[in-house]
Amino acid sequence: MAQIRNIIEVRNLKKEYKITDIFKRLKGDKKKVGVSDVSFDVKEGEIFSIIGLNGAGKTTIMKSILGLLKLESGTIRVFSKKKLSRKDYYKIGYLPEISYYPKEVKLMDLMQYYAELYNIDKVYRKKIIEEIFEIMDLKGRENDRLENFSKGMLQKVGLAQAVLNEPKLLFLDEPMSGLDPLARRMVMDLILRLKKKGTTIILNTHILSDVEKLSDRIAFLDKGEMKTIIDFNSYQKKNENYVVEIDRYLDKSIKLQDRYFKKVSKDDLNDFLNDLNDKNIKIYSIEKENITLEQLFLEKII
Repeated sequence: MAQIRNIIEVRNLKKEYKITDIFKRLKGDKKKVGVSDVSFDVKEGEIFSIIGLNGAGKTTIMKSILGLLKLESGTIRVFSKKKLSRKDYYKIGYLPEISYYPKEVKLMDLMQYYAELYNIDKVYRKKIIEEIFEIMDLKGRENDRLENFSKGMLQKVGLAQAVLNEPKLLFLDEPMSGLDPLARRMVMDLILRLKKKGTTIILNTHILSDVEKLSDRIAFLDKGEMKTIIDFNSYQKKNENYVVEIDRYLDKSIKLQDRYFKKVSKDDLNDFLNDLNDKNIKIYSIEKENITLEQLFLEKII
């Protein structure tokens, strides 16, 4: 079986920013840490999510990989290269956290502009733009000026330009911002469709339920430091617990009204149930504990 290669390799990444707050500068603070000693790999074809509180360094990492920031130290390889060529950038899509488009521009003109930037063949260009408009529910708005678009519609426009070049590597910084539930579902379907085609996706979003559903691996970032990286599905299976409802107290059980609840790991469940049977302890229910990403996030970060 062929080994899956790393499409991104980050080693000991450090980025600092100059402090502009005059009061902090008067106290002697000159710089603040964006990220410090961050190292990780992203495998080809996976959805790799980065989560953390505001200011944790998520966008800094994305911009560093894209070559948009000058680093203090560390190395970054994308497509096994330290320095990307113009052709390499043609294979990358990027939706920034905050997008800006001239309001007076028509949607079709904007997409044609990005098609030129991506060097998309003119014969193929019309077909791919039409397909994206269909997917992003932008059909019929081709000749509308962007000043007439809502925040949610502009977010769809940003996503449309990010995937216009059918990227091998896609960066999505808060892609669900401003979207209603139906549009969020559409974007999630798009992300999964791209993954199925082999696109590698770096995802940053505050909507942890979406991260939980979409991600192959999740990186936890706190104050510029990478706390841990997990495969959430594997983590859930490894830490699978059950809550057993019984009629009397046992060590470390919790009482609610006239019932007692005892948490037991998957590996210990059979022995525990046999022990209850031997002691004639009545069992009312057995339920699998649902470990959510939100719970784990609060445990790792807060």
